[in-house]
Amino acid sequence: MIIFKEIINSNREYILNKKINKNHKIILEKLVYHINNEKIVIISWIKNVWKTQLISDFITKTKLNDKFFYFNKDLDSENNINDNFILENLFNVYINLYKNTKIIILQNISQINWIKDFISKLYKNNYKIIIIWNDIKIPNITEIEVKNNISENIENDLLYWNLWKSYYLNDTIFKKEYISLIIDNIFLHKIINLKLVKNIFLYNLILTKISKLNSFISFRELHREVEKNNNIALKTFMDYIDFTIQEKIIYKIELYDFKKEKSILNKSKYYFSDNWIRNKLNNFKLDKKILIENLIFIKLNYNNFNIYAWINWSYEFTFFAKQEKNNIYINIVFDLKKENLKKEINKLQKVPWKANRYLVIDNIEKLNLKKYIYDDIELISAEELIKKSL
Repeated sequence: MIIFKEIINSNREYILNKKINKNHKIILEKLVYHINNEKIVIISWIKNVWKTQLISDFITKTKLNDKFFYFNKDLDSENNINDNFILENLFNVYINLYKNTKIIILQNISQINWIKDFISKLYKNNYKIIIIWNDIKIPNITEIEVKNNISENIENDLLYWNLWKSYYLNDTIFKKEYISLIIDNIFLHKIINLKLVKNIFLYNLILTKISKLNSFISFRELHREVEKNNNIALKTFMDYIDFTIQEKIIYKIELYDFKKEKSILNKSKYYFSDNWIRNKLNNFKLDKKILIENLIFIKLNYNNFNIYAWINWSYEFTFFAKQEKNNIYINIVFDLKKENLKKEINKLQKVPWKANRYLVIDNIEKLNLKKYIYDDIELISAEELIKKSL
């Protein structure tokens, strides 16, 4: 009983004292809407991006301070709560202390044995449940991804991202060291320990190779590239990539063929959910062209587009982004010569459906253009596109 009360108090203190300096109104409203209308909601995204702070704010603003049960397995350093029966006992002690408990918040609990049985029991007893994790999927349950938006400081976001505590670090060396520590923490706790990755060197090698890619590649081609100097089974290789996708660190996108009106599934292109991870894997020296393209992907992903690369006949383009009532076509060109401008515009004019079309030109200021709109095609810098409300 004493241990249970200590665990209860430490969890309450942890969640109620989390502070946040993010403008998260939209996500908070989304969470409130879904938890009012559904019995279970999942909160997900990579570690260290203010999911817990969001929940703390949710508790305060909805006046649930004495009406919630919160348990975070990461705080259970002595592994006292390791199965559903012990967790249920802890919960029963809690509801005796806080009799008006209405909402259950569970974080990082995938390693608790038979945890789904505990969740199922809560569900049958009509509790509202918020689960914070990336590890286990529950069919037909709303998942809210707590994504980071791009800040006004685009140059910083391009290289280091707007990981909020790093904003207090003006010294570039300290900023890089802080980001490196955070990434090591994510890999250690969410990939290496949780997924039981045996070869840490190979895992980092695979991610570093992916971070440098800027083209479509099949699993087998990428596996062969790694196997040139390292022995790794295809199954292990695929697991390492799947673990990273599951933790929201990387995304695979498909190539959409407009002529055939279908996706090409045998090859994929990879983007990172945050530039700071991709850049750090290359000692903060990754090609700026890759970082610019990745930042535009982040912008589209934050706005909940379904994102593809695309081809139209022999022409290849960077992004085709779909929403229910809004499609966007984007082609990014670097080091464009003015005499080739018309050719790039013509490519976009051949798109079969009318929509928002952007030709992103990295050196647009040097071209001294007199005109920035051709039909419905807008010529624009990457920075201006990122600032737009898409």
